[in-house]
Amino acid sequence: MPAYKTALAIVVSAFLFGCASPNAPTPRHAIVPVPVSDLSARQVGDAIVLEFTLPTASTDLQPLMETPSVEVYRNIPQTAAPTAKSHAKNESTEGLVDTIPSQMVEQYRRSGHIDFPDELNASDLTAEGGTELTYTVRTHVSRAKASADSNAVTVRVYPPPATVQDLRVTPTETALVLNWGAPQARAEAGAAKPAGFHIYRAEVDLTTAAAAVLNPSQAKLIAPEELLAQASGTEYLDMSFQFGHTYLYRVRAVEQVGPATIESADSVPAVLTAKDTFPPAAPRDLEAVSVATAKQAPASIELTWTINNEPDLAGYSVYRSENPEMPGQKLNSELLLVPTFRDISVVPGKSYFYRVGAVDQSGNESPLSSPVEAQVSGP
Repeated sequence: MPAYKTALAIVVSAFLFGCASPNAPTPRHAIVPVPVSDLSARQVGDAIVLEFTLPTASTDLQPLMETPSVEVYRNIPQTAAPTAKSHAKNESTEGLVDTIPSQMVEQYRRSGHIDFPDELNASDLTAEGGTELTYTVRTHVSRAKASADSNAVTVRVYPPPATVQDLRVTPTETALVLNWGAPQARAEAGAAKPAGFHIYRAEVDLTTAAAAVLNPSQAKLIAPEELLAQASGTEYLDMSFQFGHTYLYRVRAVEQVGPATIESADSVPAVLTAKDTFPPAAPRDLEAVSVATAKQAPASIELTWTINNEPDLAGYSVYRSENPEMPGQKLNSELLLVPTFRDISVVPGKSYFYRVGAVDQSGNESPLSSPVEAQVSGP
């Protein structure tokens, strides 16, 4: 056999029987993400919010180099026509109801999880006994093959509670007070029992705070909204706020149907910047003691008063006047950190009236204390 034919036969044999060199390329295969395993669902208004963790590895335990896209499947009620065909390769009996492209997945990320709302039709929410829906999700980074189905989660949906109206936030010195109108009770509520309200809060980025107060849709949130508290009535005092921060609030009405807890849709948000405009209390027990001229010390008037107990107290200012009806001039250029002051700019034989004001860290000054009169004896 000619030499070139012998060489060709060897190459063909190596290709057919796998006797190539160790570094020969292996056939490519589709990258398949591991299936989602923590899918959960809850009803919020007329939507089912699906929560799950996005996979970060493939079935061959390699890290995914790109964000997967997501397919959301929901069972098809027997009375409804299919909304989309099932994924052909997975033989699912559920219908594809939505797809989240990979470039849009991040907008649904909340605290490390994906929160995706599946908006339902009115017909899905009319049954007082509830409509049972089952969800699964699949992800893929390749068009060739999606992941296997996630765990299936079944949720029974009911007509949602009415939406909370007229949410208002009022600042006080110790709390931001939320008030809202009670939603109108539904005549066909059936087995649904009112179960109070859920209050959600998020902090607004300072760069959008001013615009968000005027128009909440302009708010850029530092972190997703979180459940702050539950309330049985239509008022809640948020005492965990900080002055100088801007907060966005929403409230949802809650109903209980058997073991299921149903939330209404979100109220219109309320946004408030918590500004400290609340001065300290006026200092009390101001006393003045006249000190005569000594051998090496000029005459003076010594002032003392009871210290304020406000946690944000910054200091005090002392005022002096020769008229008991007027506060007069401030004597200290910097705030006094202790409740004492020595006035050495006095003239023997004259009477003075003193007042003291407390100042907090936001620059708010209290009403002035009641005046005290003092006089330095003449020579």
